[in-house]
Amino acid sequence: MNAIFDFVNDNIKLPLLIKANENLKLKHNKIVFVYSAPKVGSTSIVSSLRLFALNMYDIIHIHDEDMLRVLGNINGITINEIILYNKYLGKEVFVIDIYRSPVERKISTFFEKIGSYHFNNYDNVVNKYNITRVINRFNKIFPHIGLGDHFIDKYNITVPQQFDYLHKYLLVVENGISYIKLRLKDAHNWGQILTNIFKTRICIVKDYESANKPIKDLYNMFKSVYKIPKNLLDDLMNCKYLNYFYSPEEKKQYYNEWLTKSNEPIESYTNEQYIVYNEITMENSHLDCVQLEHYMDEGCSCKACNVKRRNVSLKIMNGVLVTDKIIHDEANKEYATQKAVQLIKVNKMIQDRNKTKNNTKGKDFHKEMVNIVKRKQMY
Repeated sequence: MNAIFDFVNDNIKLPLLIKANENLKLKHNKIVFVYSAPKVGSTSIVSSLRLFALNMYDIIHIHDEDMLRVLGNINGITINEIILYNKYLGKEVFVIDIYRSPVERKISTFFEKIGSYHFNNYDNVVNKYNITRVINRFNKIFPHIGLGDHFIDKYNITVPQQFDYLHKYLLVVENGISYIKLRLKDAHNWGQILTNIFKTRICIVKDYESANKPIKDLYNMFKSVYKIPKNLLDDLMNCKYLNYFYSPEEKKQYYNEWLTKSNEPIESYTNEQYIVYNEITMENSHLDCVQLEHYMDEGCSCKACNVKRRNVSLKIMNGVLVTDKIIHDEANKEYATQKAVQLIKVNKMIQDRNKTKNNTKGKDFHKEMVNIVKRKQMY
């Protein structure tokens, strides 16, 4: 046995791994783990894969072990161990991560919990806060948020010497597992990249954007007026992740774009000051920040959700702008309504048939009944 899988002989961990797979409700022999930091575009990837590949792949979205514990009731094992365990079981396993440019990621990270965490208030209230107050708070904590990279820091794989700037993604196969790294700046290429990798057509959908949330007015205003302090921008140019995932030309262009929107230097919190800030903020926080309807596609595979998923995916492939979400309760109601409408049509046709003895009409009726039955079989 490959030494990398030795942990499966652990009498403590093996039952936990078996339980983890049960809790994650894995049913296919192919699994995609979208294992990334928050606010990098991962939700869009998850919904896109569920819309177009849920019949072939289990799609698991996870950020860290805390999320694993809260959402999956899974403790005592790591995400990497679950990934390796499924490969050990003989499954085809993919792991996806996304890199997002640093300033944009920090802004999105800040606004993700701006009410429940940073200001200890409801988002619709914070939405009316003075923009100067919000910018000042953001600049104070700027160096301490939106840090790290899962592909480099958490996957425990051999990372290539440089990113593939030509093809705009990395595909590293290690221990028989395919690790994929994308960049949010290349989102317009994701559909083709993932289609080639998964050998099935994948169209990318946008969802869960801050511009659509209760905080949207403040968020949009922030993006339009924010000027980054120049010392913070200069410090970012030394970021090892930016220097790895952006070519020298891309990095220069990125710097110049923000330089035109830069401002006077400021003094942010030191590490010690941020620790105190974080402790006080956590103590004061009393709001539940669990997000509902997080995805465009929640991943339910019941008949009602599959019907809606098929209809939505066809619209997307035909270039139609779609705002529908595949949420089980909503899909179930729509499915029941559609069935009721079909039943009404059938009953009406039967009534019409009973009112006439015209053979020609009877033949036409028969054809129409056949068509109705065919339509019903789609649902």
